Amino acid sequence: MRSWLRLAVASLALLGSGCSWLWPTVVRTSPREPLFHSGFPLVGSARLDGALCSLATVGPEATLLVAPPERMEGAVSVEEACREELPVGPGQRGRVARLVQVGTELGPAYGYLFTVPAPAGMLIAFTGLGMPPAGWVNARFAELAARHGLLTFAPVRDESARPISFDPLREARRALEAAARIRAACQADGPTDLRFVGVSMGGLEALLANREAHRRGMASRAAALDPLLDPARAADHLDSFWHSVAADSMQAYFRRILSGRYGEPDSTSFTDVLSRAASGPGAATDLAVDAPSAWLCAARRGDYAVFISADDPVLGDSQADFLRACEFPYRHSGASGHVPLGCRLELFDEMLDAVRPRPTQELRGQVPALSNLEAG
Repeated sequence: MRSWLRLAVASLALLGSGCSWLWPTVVRTSPREPLFHSGFPLVGSARLDGALCSLATVGPEATLLVAPPERMEGAVSVEEACREELPVGPGQRGRVARLVQVGTELGPAYGYLFTVPAPAGMLIAFTGLGMPPAGWVNARFAELAARHGLLTFAPVRDESARPISFDPLREARRALEAAARIRAACQADGPTDLRFVGVSMGGLEALLANREAHRRGMASRAAALDPLLDPARAADHLDSFWHSVAADSMQAYFRRILSGRYGEPDSTSFTDVLSRAASGPGAATDLAVDAPSAWLCAARRGDYAVFISADDPVLGDSQADFLRACEFPYRHSGASGHVPLGCRLELFDEMLDAVRPRPTQELRGQVPALSNLEAG
């Protein structure tokens, strides 16, 4: 009995001294390690890193993703937004946005415009499913872009259809038209090239916008983080069972988005939602030809930067298999989870650097720093 008591006291002393080999901690104190890292004994399917980094990116905006879409009341014209001098404090340049309405041939486009004085170019930032276009993610993109004289436009996705359906190609084309009108209204005097960034579903839209810009003879580049590459495989993953704790948690969260944001019944599957794509009047998307898995491998690779995270608990890992098969030079995000910007802020700079225009001679000899997932 005394031996057992001595062992218990020794164990408590070790726990009190912070010996994580006896009790796991999900937060690492060393700056050389990821912020969230479960470690032993939380291994394999019990690891939480992916869910923690995914939810850290959403942060305090998590409840907005499961609430009905915001109303577009109070939108101003682009001309008014460009004329207005918004009051900003030190270090806030490019971080204050105005909701604007832009007329396009595809109907009115709404979005948030982060203006800068005498803009030298333009960044279009697409968000993930339900993510606030003027939330902290795009505010940070806009702040960093403003340092290079770029104004930022964050489109608001059309989520008015009921039952909900999405049309990413239409969103991409509408953003392109809006960009042309914004450049003219804000008198952007820099090069006419466009830069696109996007995450998750917004990553798919960014890739499509870049493809469409090239078809129109425009110079443009796109960077996408954990984009929706193979919608069928991603839907299969979200609808399937018996995953890790992290995947189960994120599946539940995305189901909450379907019910809380779009009013879908519990019986709705992600495959059901996918089948509605481009089913409405004026729809543009045909996933058989517009999903990146159908065309990205044949695209000019220097104009597309795709960042993939390890252990993606939302879209799964198999949706990127076609990239590996065609040896597309994608990059490791450097963190576990889906869109793990909240765990690795350096991704903002890396994505913006990836869309920086390169001299022709530099592009010819360009070798990606990380050529595949395993390189991470």
